[in-house]
Amino acid sequence: MSAIDPGRFSPPPGFSRTAERLEAAGFEAWAVGGAIRDAYVRQIGGPADLPDPIDLPDPAEPEPVEPEPNWEDLTTDARPDDVMRLFPRTVPVGLSHGTVKVLDGDDGYEVTTFRRDVETDGRHARVAFADSIGEDLSRRDFTANAIAWRPASGEVRDEWGGAEDIEDGILRAVGDPDARFREDYLRILRGFRFAGRFEWAVEARTDEAMREAAGGLAGLSAERVREELLKVMADPKPSAALHLYAACGALGHWYPELRGLAADGDAWRSALGAVDAAPAQAANVRVASLLVSASDTPEGRAEAAESLLSRLKFSNADRRYVTRLARLYLPFVGAMDSAAEHRRWLASVGDAWQDLFALHFAVARAAGETRAERYLEATRERVREERDGDPPLDLASLALKGDDLLALGMSPGPLVRMLLEELLEQVIEDPGRNEHESLLEEARRLIEIGSLAEASRPLDAPAAGNGLPGADDRRR
Repeated sequence: MSAIDPGRFSPPPGFSRTAERLEAAGFEAWAVGGAIRDAYVRQIGGPADLPDPIDLPDPAEPEPVEPEPNWEDLTTDARPDDVMRLFPRTVPVGLSHGTVKVLDGDDGYEVTTFRRDVETDGRHARVAFADSIGEDLSRRDFTANAIAWRPASGEVRDEWGGAEDIEDGILRAVGDPDARFREDYLRILRGFRFAGRFEWAVEARTDEAMREAAGGLAGLSAERVREELLKVMADPKPSAALHLYAACGALGHWYPELRGLAADGDAWRSALGAVDAAPAQAANVRVASLLVSASDTPEGRAEAAESLLSRLKFSNADRRYVTRLARLYLPFVGAMDSAAEHRRWLASVGDAWQDLFALHFAVARAAGETRAERYLEATRERVREERDGDPPLDLASLALKGDDLLALGMSPGPLVRMLLEELLEQVIEDPGRNEHESLLEEARRLIEIGSLAEASRPLDAPAAGNGLPGADDRRR
């Protein structure tokens, strides 16, 4: 008999109302899957006391996670037409799979008809409606996810021993593991995520089937693989699942940029430690924390980021931002640098400055370098002081504009921007120079001494200077 105590479950009122309405109409309504799994994990006090799958040098290791149950899935013998007839506000989110979202106020609950698989190809499944909860549970991926609770009667169905496996800290496939992964290869990555999140050991036959089926990962859609990675990155300790990715050979199919890193045990441990130490709510920073170790050069890091995120079809904005973080990771700024150097660094990195600090803190914490952390904290404080002073850091904040230079007789073209950038460099060096009349006078001086004419010389002509006097010296 299951040790699960439904009396300790606390689904939201909307969930309960949805189940009650189905039952009142003569249908069964069962809570199933992740909500029951997570509720039982909380009931027994969190993950089993198992050793970490990888020994990471992170002194601030997060506490084991006890996730808040996400009560949003119900399964029923009612057909989709029945559900849409019973509830006034519904959205047919997946009729081909029997799923209708029932809206209750601002919340929504996915109600899915009992199903059984008719045909699968490892990526998609063709399903038929089933008549019993038992049939529906038999097609689930892992025993921990194959537990159902009927709120109306308090009955718990656990034919596959999911509660016992949760208690023992075991990830086990439902039924024949080979069949489960052939049905949908994404279950391999899902299994790694569950094992990592809850610190579960993978049962031997399940582990063997995962490894044997890993070749099928190549046939998955990029979008599904990306969403699975983002779920891993949202966990308190992504390293556990990512370590399993590498051990199973899954990196080669979707993450080839990381294979060389994973082959170096020390580098891989450091990279995984940095991922764990990066803020859990900042997925882009965690992804970047893996990629900054993929190459020793800014160009190599940026190329790895661009390649990996393009393959996984991240949004253009996320792809560009993570690539930018990877490229700007080094060279960095230091506490002993001048205020001008801090401003110059802020100008070069823009709005990424806080995330770049988060990356460096993550690497230092993973290595247990407390002195480095203290130095980073001092550096961040000095940089923040400069940033809070709202210094002019870009052309938009310059007190002189392009029209002012045109009024001096300059012709429209790249030389106008070149002069503005030189003036901005002077202002970054000394923000007190950012006054219209002062900059106008400096612009006249530069034009009069012929620096712009020099800057516009043919590329094969001998250089008398660098085009704008003093600029190269200051930029050093």
